[in-house]
Amino acid sequence: MNFYKKVLLALIIMVSFYLLARKDDVAMLYVMIGIVGLLMIFSIVYRLLERKKSHMAEEIKNRTITWWWMVAVFMLALAFNRIVSFVFLGFLCFAALREYFSLIPMSEIVDSKTLSFKDRPSILLCYISIPLMIYLAYIKWYGLFIVAIPVYVFLLIPTLFVLQNRTEGSLKSIGIITLGLMFFAHNLGHCLFMINIGPLLIMYCFVLTEVRDLLSYWLGKYFESFTTKLSDGTIKRFLECRVAKDISPNKTWAVGLFSSLLVSLLSLVFVPIMPEFNNGKLSFEYSLIIGFSIGIFGLIGDLVFSMVKRDLKSKDSGTILPGHGGIIDRVDSLVFTIPITFHLIFWMYF
Repeated sequence: MNFYKKVLLALIIMVSFYLLARKDDVAMLYVMIGIVGLLMIFSIVYRLLERKKSHMAEEIKNRTITWWWMVAVFMLALAFNRIVSFVFLGFLCFAALREYFSLIPMSEIVDSKTLSFKDRPSILLCYISIPLMIYLAYIKWYGLFIVAIPVYVFLLIPTLFVLQNRTEGSLKSIGIITLGLMFFAHNLGHCLFMINIGPLLIMYCFVLTEVRDLLSYWLGKYFESFTTKLSDGTIKRFLECRVAKDISPNKTWAVGLFSSLLVSLLSLVFVPIMPEFNNGKLSFEYSLIIGFSIGIFGLIGDLVFSMVKRDLKSKDSGTILPGHGGIIDRVDSLVFTIPITFHLIFWMYF
């Protein structure tokens, strides 16, 4: 990263801190300071690995630098007013949905893994649904927000197919299109309504989800080396038990459950600084439940998109984020953890 990029990055972070301090948002400041501190540690780690000429140095460096930029932009968006936050999160949903459709070829001759040119009106409808969700979330119309896509837009898509007089390949196209719609416009779109509850709730979900990904990666490497030293037996079989070996041969139940437990414990750090909800403050006991749910559903989200990419014969969803892949590679777990976190909070405290 050259000098000018470093200056720009530092400027974005300082502006974010200034805006949060001006709003007297102490809780968000604490979280942001913690995240920046963690990134500084990782920056030191990759520099040390570079000096030792470790084979992991380049990967960790790319991941860390990309994380700096993602965190900086995310901080700035949340530090500004509601409109900026809505626009940023809405664009995130749009970018993820666009990347999803870009993974699937479109042609006149349709097979089991392609879309037809006739699918364009339905895909356009999916894109249009995102500004609709932004508007409904902004005016806090929860009743329509929660059913707009899974009911009304969902019904409009097959209606478009009927009006096009479609028969061949219609079932397959509807499945592909509505899956992307539900994942990235509806599920991921729940982060839009989280703004109304408070940006700290988004940080709560985002931080725990991303920490789960990190824990899963490092614990997986540790458990892998640890099990090679064990003799055959019940403990070794449990530690090596795969969740879905054909989808992701390295993901085990042991790592998934242990990561979820650690995420559950980490969630307790947020409890004292969480805002007051309509029906009281977040309790430590309930936070443990939410944290564990984030751990489990984060794992499922990761595996679901690994399944999709394997079916499409694609390693990563894109190349826009060096060291991470594409946008979907970064938000795959969030597609599952955001709606779970939102509804667990909403049902209990609103």
